[in-house]
Amino acid sequence: MKKRKVFQIITVSKSVNLLRGQIEYLRVNDINMHLISSEGKELEQYPNDIIHKIEMNREISILKDIKSLLKLINLFIKERPYIVNAGTPKAGLLGMIASYITRRPHRVYTVRGLRLETVSGIKYKILFLMEKIAMLCATDIIAISESLKTRIVELKLNNNKEIIVFGNGSSNGLNLNEFKRDNNKLDNKIADKIRGQFIVGYVGRIVKDKGIEDLIKAFKLLEKKYSSVKLLVIGSVEKLNSINNSDLEYIMNSENVIYIEHVKEPVKYYNNMDVFVFPTYREGFGNVSIEAQSVGVPVITYNVTGAKDTVLNNETGFIVKPGDYIEIANKLELLLNDQILKGNLGVNSQRWVKENFSNELIWKDMLRFYNNKLK
Repeated sequence: MKKRKVFQIITVSKSVNLLRGQIEYLRVNDINMHLISSEGKELEQYPNDIIHKIEMNREISILKDIKSLLKLINLFIKERPYIVNAGTPKAGLLGMIASYITRRPHRVYTVRGLRLETVSGIKYKILFLMEKIAMLCATDIIAISESLKTRIVELKLNNNKEIIVFGNGSSNGLNLNEFKRDNNKLDNKIADKIRGQFIVGYVGRIVKDKGIEDLIKAFKLLEKKYSSVKLLVIGSVEKLNSINNSDLEYIMNSENVIYIEHVKEPVKYYNNMDVFVFPTYREGFGNVSIEAQSVGVPVITYNVTGAKDTVLNNETGFIVKPGDYIEIANKLELLLNDQILKGNLGVNSQRWVKENFSNELIWKDMLRFYNNKLK
């Protein structure tokens, strides 16, 4: 008898980064994993016979969404997966509806965040309905952090279904072998700019939801008092949910800001930061926070869903009230002036990540989950 198939669905191929090593691990452990995604170069790392390309639009587009849904239904009728696991908002909704219509035995909705947390009005109602439908169609719900699980229950989205969190949270954990303290050599031009400076770091999309505007306000307070500070910003500028023009101009033109659109090895940059600021307003979990901490960089984040699971307050960094950029500035100044405190937080950060967020912790729970369903 052929091994029962497990289909993992993501909306766009860039989200493969959320699954690094995971599909390979599960296949080695005898799980017949397949991947569905919109086309993209990131899919090339997998064998062709386990890849199914179906175009899906990240934003709401009725005609395109109906077309994608019909293609998923046809694929499920043909391939008959025993388990469908759909994550990311659009893939989650379409995947759960298609697997419900085709009566797949196990329909797993992986919630990687709630976009509705930072919108209002009609868009909130639409996103709320999308989440409600996806979870209604699901037989199982997975959240990537404990606070995300709590938020789903508070909003009564889960229809009284149990919610699972693998390991201690995160979408995939970290391959700790990739995060070494000695991997710190940068391009000479950048190295010259940051030498002898106190480096405040940020890695992520340049959008309002990520709190980049608050970070700029906090850093401006810091640079008024200290001459030897630099802000290192790594991430792409996006048109949707864009930041205001004056802040964007500051990022691009300020002599105290080093902006880099994209890097292949962020660990080299983490290793040149004194503190990492993660002022997001909503998150499923926040991998960049534990990535920074894995090499001993303290993190300052907001007390919001997902992000607050990534920091031990006053032990590996600081958790502050959402929107309180003045407190961010205060914490930055504290760490700038207290190297012993910064060092202690860094030591704690490394230990915290090593003990709680390795890939294997997530993958072992996932393997156990799939094996129980496949029996």
